[in-house]
Amino acid sequence: MKKKMIVLLAALCAVVLAGGCGGKNENGNDSVKLGEYKGLELTLGSYEVTDEDVKNHIETKLTSYPVYEDTGKKKVEEGDIVNIDYEGLKDGVAFDGGTAEGANLEIGSNSFIDGFEDGLVGKKVGEKVELNLTFPEDYQNPELAGQAVVFKVTINKIVKENFMTYDTMTDDFVAGNFVSDGYESVDDMKKGVREELESNNESNKQTDIQNAIFEKLHETSSVTLPDGLLEQRIQEYMDQFTENLKTSYNMELADYLSSMGTTEEEFDGQVRQYIEESLTNQLLLEEIAKKENIQSDEEGLNKYKQDIISDYGYEDEDALVEQYGEDYIKNAYISDKAMQFIIDNAKITYDANVDTNAEAAEPTAP
Repeated sequence: MKKKMIVLLAALCAVVLAGGCGGKNENGNDSVKLGEYKGLELTLGSYEVTDEDVKNHIETKLTSYPVYEDTGKKKVEEGDIVNIDYEGLKDGVAFDGGTAEGANLEIGSNSFIDGFEDGLVGKKVGEKVELNLTFPEDYQNPELAGQAVVFKVTINKIVKENFMTYDTMTDDFVAGNFVSDGYESVDDMKKGVREELESNNESNKQTDIQNAIFEKLHETSSVTLPDGLLEQRIQEYMDQFTENLKTSYNMELADYLSSMGTTEEEFDGQVRQYIEESLTNQLLLEEIAKKENIQSDEEGLNKYKQDIISDYGYEDEDALVEQYGEDYIKNAYISDKAMQFIIDNAKITYDANVDTNAEAAEPTAP
């Protein structure tokens, strides 16, 4: 279960669906009227990973790893990329973050404090330069802000920036730049990237299947949310959302909305739509589970818990149960089984000409 139904359920936080959602409306009629849910015909796009996909993904990765070649040029000019060693001294003592060897700096990029790059223009390869500079008053490090310093710089060479390509990358280049990803050769990287894309595609496929199923269920079924439930769940969600912002990010809701470039009205609309869709979907799954007599089983529930613990980084089962409660987790597991029942009985075809995109409607914390 790689982030399947738990994405739908857990995202609402424990308060939203704890104990189930089932109920009847004020007239005493069942709140869910099920349409067809067995034998659903779904057409989705292709999730096959092609050689071209692997190549394009690797090419994108390579753009973050430039290769610098010596130009043989001897005098520094504006726009050159210089390879330098430097040491920054304050009152004759090297300060933290002010020393490096073999650093590549583009003259004119304004990557360093005022005067540093200009001070290298006209200098020659092999020359040692002392730059007497002052950090700006608003510099992020208060210990250096407004302080006079000396940078001792050695110009090693003037280089040009090139990039490896899928066809030109070598084992040495891969081992030197991607060993932290587990790649020590070109073949390792091609194999690893393919497996990564296949895993992503499988996850997207599961999400797309669920989205397509809910779309079909909404076409043939009707759901009446119990009176007051939607407003109650929206309030519970917002309470936990804003609390999470404060405790985890020290941020108020207004600041969060500003950082996301959205208004409170737009955000409220997104939350309402998301909660309403999630509750509706949950009610549909609960009704299908009842109709098909789908129940929880100890072995399956334990595996379900372990999958969640593994996928979402919970310390142990106690931590999971403490956050969501045993009833909630059991309810989520039964709903997951109901979704799997629908999938197992659906007729799914895959067509490369169909554009299927997995989209998440959830408003999330930063």
